[in-house]
Amino acid sequence: MMVTPSGGATLRLRDGRTLGYLEVGNRDGPPILHFHGHGSSRLEARLIAEQATIAGVRLIALDRPGIGLSDPKPGAAILSWPDDVVEVANQLDLDRFAVAGVSGGGPYALACACRCPDRLTAVGLISSVAPPSFMRKAGPSRSRLTWTALEHLPAWLFRLFVRLSMRGLASSSDAAIEAYLVQNAAQLGAADARLLANPEVRHTFAVAVAEGYRQGIQAPLDEGLRLARDWGFRVDEIAFEKIFLWHGEQDRIVPVSAVRQLARALPQCTATFYPDDGHLSTPVNHAHDILSVLGAPTDA
Repeated sequence: MMVTPSGGATLRLRDGRTLGYLEVGNRDGPPILHFHGHGSSRLEARLIAEQATIAGVRLIALDRPGIGLSDPKPGAAILSWPDDVVEVANQLDLDRFAVAGVSGGGPYALACACRCPDRLTAVGLISSVAPPSFMRKAGPSRSRLTWTALEHLPAWLFRLFVRLSMRGLASSSDAAIEAYLVQNAAQLGAADARLLANPEVRHTFAVAVAEGYRQGIQAPLDEGLRLARDWGFRVDEIAFEKIFLWHGEQDRIVPVSAVRQLARALPQCTATFYPDDGHLSTPVNHAHDILSVLGAPTDA
């Protein structure tokens, strides 16, 4: 392990790659591996660090390949992520652990339910992206049309589309990202706008996003393509029994109607929907309840 000055530490994986992570909460508490959202990084765990301490859990946020402190992984796929997760858990001496995927991290949490269910105590999906087939059929017409178009775009044109959509965030300047968030907060809805009106929360979020682009835009571009195309597994075939889902009904990024389809498709899923929360406010405002559920003792 190597501690870094930017917040967190790194591990050396068997194939020589470096993987970055950040621990917050109670070092002796039940472990939860946190998978950040698309365009973010391990540093988003700072948003809920206090709640992790209060809940008594050990929250370990990982940078995915090419993001933050983690080296790129040639041929990376959603289903290859569990291999890295298991290796990290082994190095940290974690026998069993929960995983929590926020937004674009949700599919990666489900991939762990597919590939390493015997190591998991629980799976949490928080403001999670739904499978592309659900996103194309549910939600506002603009969202459905966007996801339908993304399915058929050639990879190079898809990357151009995502690059343009990210141009306000793909900056190394925390201040520039904060300014972007202020300018666009109203588009996210009232709940998320209230959250981003808090200067401390807004700055912490901006720093996490800036760290996500530490190595440039390529990894977020590739990840956007992975999220919008076939994930490599069917959610209705996941047999893992302790899956929990939390989603805000005011979410303007991932429509709640698509996520309701996801909850119904998962054979074992306990879903909670918040009528007055949005995409960003759900994981922050309800962090204590979420972490307490994921860190609850298990008999298995």
